[in-house]
Amino acid sequence: MQKRRFLLILLVSLLTLSGCSTSTNPTSPSGTRPQPSAQTSNPDSTTPPPEVKESPTAIPPPDDGRPVISIDANGTTLPFDKRLFGTNLPAWLGPDRLKNNDIRARTVALGSPLLRLPGGSWSSAYHWLACEMGDSKDCYWTWAAKPTDFLNFVRATGTQAMWTVSMNGTSKEAAALVAFFNGSVNDTTLIGVDIHGQDWKTVGDWAKLRAKNGNPDPMPITLWEVGNEVYGGKPGSGGSLCASWGWEDIWTCDGTEYMLGKGSGNDRHEGYLEFRAAMRAVDPTILVGAVGVPHPGDWSGWGNKVIEKGGEDLDFYSIHFYPYSKQPRNTADILARPQNIWKDVMDTTNAAFDELANGRRIPVAITEYNLVAFQDLDNDQMMTKAANALFIADMIGQMAINGVTMANQWALANGKANNGTDYGMLNTDSGERNPQYYAIRLWSQFGNTLLPVDSPLPNDTTLSVYAGQAEDGSFSILAINKTGDALDARLQIAGASGVLHASADIFSANNLDATESIFNGVTNPASDFSDAPAKDLGTANGFLDYSFTPYSITLIHLKP
Repeated sequence: MQKRRFLLILLVSLLTLSGCSTSTNPTSPSGTRPQPSAQTSNPDSTTPPPEVKESPTAIPPPDDGRPVISIDANGTTLPFDKRLFGTNLPAWLGPDRLKNNDIRARTVALGSPLLRLPGGSWSSAYHWLACEMGDSKDCYWTWAAKPTDFLNFVRATGTQAMWTVSMNGTSKEAAALVAFFNGSVNDTTLIGVDIHGQDWKTVGDWAKLRAKNGNPDPMPITLWEVGNEVYGGKPGSGGSLCASWGWEDIWTCDGTEYMLGKGSGNDRHEGYLEFRAAMRAVDPTILVGAVGVPHPGDWSGWGNKVIEKGGEDLDFYSIHFYPYSKQPRNTADILARPQNIWKDVMDTTNAAFDELANGRRIPVAITEYNLVAFQDLDNDQMMTKAANALFIADMIGQMAINGVTMANQWALANGKANNGTDYGMLNTDSGERNPQYYAIRLWSQFGNTLLPVDSPLPNDTTLSVYAGQAEDGSFSILAINKTGDALDARLQIAGASGVLHASADIFSANNLDATESIFNGVTNPASDFSDAPAKDLGTANGFLDYSFTPYSITLIHLKP
């Protein structure tokens, strides 16, 4: 796939900087960093970084032949939405795990700002009120986490939530759930009787239930989805457009029916537009996402139908992406894959927006992603190994530069499959951190804008580099070393000024198959990382000569 590239703007103004000196290990030049595409519209505005000034002196090239990685602080920037490192929290973890202090502490330290609830395909059968009340008639899993358990976890960890409502329920049932989380006990707004004759009363009634169960104050959820992977319905219930191997218990596999609903009277199934209207009648500030697919023409034109029928009423477009539907061939393929996914996905999605949504660039949310689509296929347990940490880190970076607004890794914790693999960042029993945990931990400390990067090192096989800036003027450089060698490079930031203090946080592993992680030289650090502080690199003045650890993710901080 042809990549768009940044034009390297060589400025005669660079900071003067004394970094850490390294041995010479030059790598053959090849290629440059692809240019970010236009960011999709974002519900949250981003404050631009402080103005940077040119330095009066130029820095000579290194005399030892090491490659130079250039960051342009004066170039075109892109917003970096912190919701790109969200995750999922499934109900099957149960209330006891959600109360576990170690899991809560490690969720806080992770730095993920957004938890998607209540759990993938379970969303299609999760009747929130029955589960909240422990009613075994309509709640299949009375032992699982109920809405109050999720609410308490989100509050305790200082995160935000996204909730996926069941399309097998009704729009007024979903509206009542909005009232449960977001409503005031004094709100007399009528929700009313649904298409099956059930009275969902007023907003205040569900707020009072929340208060009765220990939470008198609202905990507003602003992000919602209608349905999970609806296009993947089972043919027995979803109709002729469903794949023979469908997995979702749902009533349609047709994108038009998903948007508009089908049937009448007691046989009526309501569509996305009815759900959105009922939910926003309770709280007009919420954003409601519609189910999409990576390529809108796939799955019987599912995405095209959703975009065409949704129009201005699509608040965001949700995609799930697992690149492997079988065991990955090798680790080299895993590490190269993120560089070859997101430009294509976003180009085809934006083309559909241009054609079918009058050019409106609807925010795109990747609300599930990981390495392998079905865990039973991951017999080599690659999702539990260091290779997946590097993969997840590069996925986040590539989603960012190609215009994805939000993303949710699957999952914070999941549970081991019979073959020993695990989607989760945390072990459900011990709370132990799997390697992929550290990818999101490091990204959570990145800046809030992306800066142009030009690197001669191949980003699919050698070193993938991302640079950012925060509102306080500090810079961050996240680099993923995909090789078994230390990589020496010179880092320079064109357009910055003043002396910067340099430090680095480093995830590394002894090899790509390792399940043991090393963070700042410490294996199994404390939950709050108090025993694994960042490495002090001294002061930086114009350039930083640095050696990237083999098989690592490094976050370099450069602060005024």
